[in-house]
Amino acid sequence: MGKQKKVGILTFSYSSNYGSVLQAYALRKIISSIEGYEAHVINYSKTNYGKPIIGKDVFTKNIKEWTPKNLARWTVRMIAHPLKMRKFNNFFKTHYTPFFKKSYTRASLNSLNDYFDKFVVGSDQVWNYDSPQVDDTYFLDFVEDSHKKISYAASFGQKKIPEEKRSIAKKLITDFSSISVRESNGVDIVSDLTPRKATWVLDPSLLLDKSEYQKIASMPKEKGYVFLYLRHESKKMDEFAEGLARARGLKVIKVYRQWLCKENRTTPKVVGPYEWLGFIQAADYVVTNSFHGICFSLAFEKNFFVEFLTGTAANTNSRIADLLKQFDLLNRHIDDVKDFDDLEEIDYSVVNKFKEYRKQESLLYLKNAIEGN
Repeated sequence: MGKQKKVGILTFSYSSNYGSVLQAYALRKIISSIEGYEAHVINYSKTNYGKPIIGKDVFTKNIKEWTPKNLARWTVRMIAHPLKMRKFNNFFKTHYTPFFKKSYTRASLNSLNDYFDKFVVGSDQVWNYDSPQVDDTYFLDFVEDSHKKISYAASFGQKKIPEEKRSIAKKLITDFSSISVRESNGVDIVSDLTPRKATWVLDPSLLLDKSEYQKIASMPKEKGYVFLYLRHESKKMDEFAEGLARARGLKVIKVYRQWLCKENRTTPKVVGPYEWLGFIQAADYVVTNSFHGICFSLAFEKNFFVEFLTGTAANTNSRIADLLKQFDLLNRHIDDVKDFDDLEEIDYSVVNKFKEYRKQESLLYLKNAIEGN
């Protein structure tokens, strides 16, 4: 066998977000399974997004924000962050191998041009200009050879690109050798913006077989529960999960902001990626408002229920709707449930057939893009 070619993956990978971390894990494994290629996850972060608010970030805030509630929240966040990241860092060191301990900045990314044979950006909302994490780096503007540029399941996270970003986005996206997006409306955005055509593919988390996640999942001691996983707090979802649990003789296990929120209000426990996978695998039902909460419910063939986000987060609902629509599961919205004693089960014999079809389409795109076909 000849020398392995190296592929650099750029995505939101070094965070404490389960979906971001596990989709990067999945994409690295899939690319590394292509004969002759080895994938690395590039450690790049534009901002301190997700890290505790300390120093000038707090002291430059408007005095009106210095409420007792916010002070308590900032304090907890500073204390909790190292505990959370310890679990996530252990995952990175084990599964982002070869692990790039060195973190890269805008200035130093250019040095990777001689190291990698290909660069893949995606998945996640790497092309969402409304995100504080996103900059032109995620359009691979630092890569000198356009033949090396590939997007896999890149998400715009919204219905259209801001007007002031259209010109630069057009230039950067047009320069890719292969373009794929995670949502169907992303295909439309690319066609409207550029002369290029994008391929609609599955999120990387849905490319791996369930057995691959079962190998690394840490199974919980708890049995007989509704798993409530929230990216954004929702009283409505709390009440729905409690009602579902009562009707089915189950308890509720809730995870929010990487913390296990115990029923008896004892000290909450940090939940890492391994434990999170285990909670989904062993759940009787999943209730979530998270895109990747849905993805992993599909992966583990769980009966799940969804609520669309509200407020400022509502502009990302298109990705959730798109995911549900392609599997004909728009009826999993909690508002469609009228009676907990008469719940419609998901027919995974049907869902899995379509998922396999979409998976093979997505894998073919990725293989051809990597090999340059």
